[in-house]
Amino acid sequence: MSPVIRDAVLRPLLLVVLLGLLVACVKVAVGWWNGEVSLAQDGNWLWLALFPILLWVWFRYFSIFGCKEPACLLPKDEER
Repeated sequence: MSPVIRDAVLRPLLLVVLLGLLVACVKVAVGWWNGEVSLAQDGNWLWLALFPILLWVWFRYFSIFGCKEPACLLPKDEER
């Protein structure tokens, strides 16, 4: 499988999985913050521990702020 096709298929799937996990983490974090959820039950501590890691992955690989190529810079020929 060529890298272009692989990236075109895997990247959206990974983004959906990542955002689903982030929603679960936010749900547990908000419940814990409001005192509705205990971290000792159902492995909620794991969701809370994964939250900053998943957030970093989203910012680094999927957010416009963490792109490998600068999205907001002008091309070389248009610079003044």
